[in-house]
Amino acid sequence: MSAMVEVRVPNLDCEGCATKLKKALFKLKGVEEVEVEMETQKITVRGYALEEKKVLKAIKRAGKAVEPWPFPGYSHFASFYKYPTYIVNHYYDTYKNEATTGVHTFFQTPAVYSVAVASDEAIASLFSDDNPHACTIM
Repeated sequence: MSAMVEVRVPNLDCEGCATKLKKALFKLKGVEEVEVEMETQKITVRGYALEEKKVLKAIKRAGKAVEPWPFPGYSHFASFYKYPTYIVNHYYDTYKNEATTGVHTFFQTPAVYSVAVASDEAIASLFSDDNPHACTIM
């Protein structure tokens, strides 16, 4: 039976680091495949008889900070799109009775919130000669 362990390695930014971690993980017993996703800073280890603790320890011994992958479909902005479960559970528990056991309720998803809103002045100042932190390529 094959197992899969997913971990997040912050500051995984070069191919050298990825190769070093792959070598360290292939030394573990039962590892068949190691997949490194540099964009999401995620490492997926597949094999048989894998233990998450051993994978975490091997990456720490290789000199990188590591943490378990929080949950499937994780995104840094996932909290912006989730509907609060306490509201759903409270509504369901309050209005639940025997007469409405066959009724299903539809909850409207909340509007998407903007993560970063920049004014026109902030965008224009990125290319200004007066701004010391402006883009130097232009």
